[in-house]
Amino acid sequence: MTKMLKNTLFALTLAAAIPTVVAQPDAGDWEFTLGGGGAADNEFDTAGVGVNGSFGYFLNPNLEVAVRQTLNFVDAGNDEEWSGSTKVAADWHFLLGKFVPFVGANFGIDYNEDDSAWGVGPEVGFKYYVYEKTFVFAMGEYRWLFDKLGQVDNNADDGRFALILGVGFNIGGR
Repeated sequence: MTKMLKNTLFALTLAAAIPTVVAQPDAGDWEFTLGGGGAADNEFDTAGVGVNGSFGYFLNPNLEVAVRQTLNFVDAGNDEEWSGSTKVAADWHFLLGKFVPFVGANFGIDYNEDDSAWGVGPEVGFKYYVYEKTFVFAMGEYRWLFDKLGQVDNNADDGRFALILGVGFNIGGR
């Protein structure tokens, strides 16, 4: 019985490790994601939770451009407020079968009830395709904010971290 269990576990592990070639984005695919996440300032003094959505397009199987929207509820010490961001992003995907890591950058505007500022930053994450065009994903980013373009390098150490977990769908393509 133990040998049969070992063989079964080996077969399941092998089946899970075999990449599914069709479980990847394709040129011309549109992508829609929905997720939830958290954000904090660089010293983790202010934190929040929120919802995220994106709509993207694959220029080729590796390069995606996207528009992303985030709405957060932020606990800023004694104050609680809503904040959000609207940004454009470009990500390069490394096609490794079902597991698709990516790196990229984003640029956009962050806003709350009292203020707004431009933001820019790197992002990194991965997608794991559970079906041919359906995936779960995790993404992390660091954004620094500025009022004028000349302030970008002065504010790099005064930014925000964000982590997003969610589900996504590729539409079109093949």
